Amino acid sequence: MKLKLIYLFLLIAILGNKSIAQHVYYTANSIGHYESYRKKTIDTNTHSMSNSQFFRTFDFKNDSSNNYSSLTDYDKQRPYLSIDNLHYLSKKKFPFTNKNKNFNSIYKYQSAFYCIKEKDYLLVINPVLNFTAGEEKNQVNKLYQNTRGAEIWGNIGGHKKGVGFYSLFTENQTMLPSYYRFFHDSLNHVPNELFFKKFKKAGAVDFFQARAYFTFNAINNYIKFQFGHDKHKIGNGYRSLILNDFAPQYLFFKINTDIKRFHYQNLFTQFNDNGLILGNTLFGKKYGAFHRLSFDVRKNLSIGLNEMVIFDRIDSTQKNQFDLNYLNPVIFYRAVESNLGSRDNSLMALDFEWNIKHQYVIYGQFLLDEFNLKFIKEEPNWWANKYGYQIGARSFNLLNIKNLDLLIEYNRMRPYTYSHYRTTQSYSHFNQALAHPLGANFSEIILEARYQFKNKWNVQATFINAITGKDSFLTGRNYGGNILRDYRDRATEFDSKMFMGKKTNLKIIELNVSYMLKHNVFIDGRVNYRQINQTNQLFYTLGIRINNCLRPFNY
Repeated sequence: MKLKLIYLFLLIAILGNKSIAQHVYYTANSIGHYESYRKKTIDTNTHSMSNSQFFRTFDFKNDSSNNYSSLTDYDKQRPYLSIDNLHYLSKKKFPFTNKNKNFNSIYKYQSAFYCIKEKDYLLVINPVLNFTAGEEKNQVNKLYQNTRGAEIWGNIGGHKKGVGFYSLFTENQTMLPSYYRFFHDSLNHVPNELFFKKFKKAGAVDFFQARAYFTFNAINNYIKFQFGHDKHKIGNGYRSLILNDFAPQYLFFKINTDIKRFHYQNLFTQFNDNGLILGNTLFGKKYGAFHRLSFDVRKNLSIGLNEMVIFDRIDSTQKNQFDLNYLNPVIFYRAVESNLGSRDNSLMALDFEWNIKHQYVIYGQFLLDEFNLKFIKEEPNWWANKYGYQIGARSFNLLNIKNLDLLIEYNRMRPYTYSHYRTTQSYSHFNQALAHPLGANFSEIILEARYQFKNKWNVQATFINAITGKDSFLTGRNYGGNILRDYRDRATEFDSKMFMGKKTNLKIIELNVSYMLKHNVFIDGRVNYRQINQTNQLFYTLGIRINNCLRPFNY
């Protein structure tokens, strides 16, 4: 049975139940939405940030009145998400709506170029544009980004029942900074993207981006379903060691179940393996099955348990189809993997989130790929002691300065983590890491300060300092940093130390300044300084962005 038929069977079975409250999600790496929503969740002691994606809309306090007085003080101060909340927005009662009579046929709402809003359906169509130009020091080619597309979302059947849908598609031409050009020249991918082709001058690329999904809920809103083509992130950090939004979008089916203090998530995915990427070729497939169970120990403290498995069936008689054993939504994947012959790539992780006094968040993750308790005690540098951890903290309204937020985060990952002896089963998609973009064999500290004032200006300063161990280009030895390589080619057995290989120091300093002319119309300035050992790189860009909220990659 094909994977699509499995999904169809599940959907038909579920749709037989009464479904309610259909919403659309913000994408995992959207700018502005995450920051606004984080403040919303810490203000209300909710933990939805660890569940990959969050609703595009949220209930206002006393939302039945649909007016300005029903908003919390936070929403009045930072109305960005409120204006986007078209499910509940009322033109007559909400003062943020556009009142310009010259735009009677369009922009009835500030967040919608074209909107049809009736009792039983909602349709929103927005243009998506991003025009950026810049320079890189000591480089001849000018930097640029040319993005055109559209965003379409809404629901059929009304927000209290029916189906929600979302689609984003863009055509892009860009000249990347020299550091990022290395990836499409040598590794056959553009960071964060799928298939690409060369465009005009050497170094420029052309690629198409498409994201789409639909959502529906069932059983009195306890269970939420999402099916489509997008990316996900689990965790509260700048990075995630469990599932990050660095790799490009992929086919998925997700189930979120919320029962009082318990939150359970299943995610079934289809990825591309890490073979050579060529045009007019059907890429090899591999699959992922993820589940996460979290428990709210207290209203402000949540702990989660994660299991993940990556698998393919390329050399079997199953014709590389999804293994039905992994569709069981509650069984431990490690037990399934062992019973199937223990040839798949399985991992486990713990995560936690602790909100303190509605102003601070302490969070962390611990990921375990493989280990031997005896060797951890007696041979801590055994190659298969593969694990890593993250610890971080966020502070909101630092020093009682409104909208001054600070993040500090530390990540560390042992060599050979995420890799597998079957390279098609590495923890990757389209040659890109599903977790941390540095792969393994690294440590990293991140500092980020963000300040918003007058609801228009956003300033973000980021500092990243990482130490990695690279493979040798001369000998080709595998020191455990490249997760795409076969770990049987490892350089050592019992002397697997951090940063072994070519020790590399990476420093990134970046400043982003953004001014919102109108709702979702931004003027952006970006300055990025990078130092790799003794090599320095500097680039800066200036541009205008309309309804394009995807975060630029940075690693």
